[in-house]
Amino acid sequence: MNWAMATKNKPAIRENNHYNCWFRVAVLLRWEEGLKVEKASRTLRDRLVIRLCLFVGMRGHEVADARVEHVDPVGGWIYIPWGHRAGPRYAAVDKDTLRLMAEYVDLRSEGPLVVREDGSAITRYIVYHVVTRTAVRAGVKKPKPVCPLLLRHCFATTWLRKGGNIRLLQKQLGHKHLQSTAYYLDWLPDEIKAEHSRLFETFVPVEKWREKIERIYGVKRRR
Repeated sequence: MNWAMATKNKPAIRENNHYNCWFRVAVLLRWEEGLKVEKASRTLRDRLVIRLCLFVGMRGHEVADARVEHVDPVGGWIYIPWGHRAGPRYAAVDKDTLRLMAEYVDLRSEGPLVVREDGSAITRYIVYHVVTRTAVRAGVKKPKPVCPLLLRHCFATTWLRKGGNIRLLQKQLGHKHLQSTAYYLDWLPDEIKAEHSRLFETFVPVEKWREKIERIYGVKRRR
């Protein structure tokens, strides 16, 4: 194959194209900001959508595809049949979110968990707009819109920041490879700052170290 001819008409990757710009923007959503987004929700449905992303770590399409019969209120689980690449999984759900589900679902025993006004299932695009518009209303501004994926990232980093098991986080998020979950270890700036402060901001001056060495060894070192 003539590689020169094969790549002749291939479009060059420009530094300012849409994909590269969005991909290279590093955005960190802190837990307090996530809670602020939840409190800004106006309807029961919007609050449930946000909590499923923020407190359970579900993807936008997983929230849209969730069904009432897949929720186990006794065990505190929700069955997610359509994940990303790791296949189906069970995700733990906190008690407050379960109570919110029960209030929202009311007497429905089957069908879509989150619905439109006509009773039909919502789409992932509706989930996206619910989160982004609520974040704007809450006044949480980031270099890129606060979307369901950013709430999921907030859930993951908070899990690790509180000392949660990374292997169990992998199961909760539905990652096929642990390497995908380890990505969130790079999003702990507070821990990095604390270690940096411990090492450098409480650094002992050189003169004090010299005095300590002279006191221990009983001799003066050449300066």
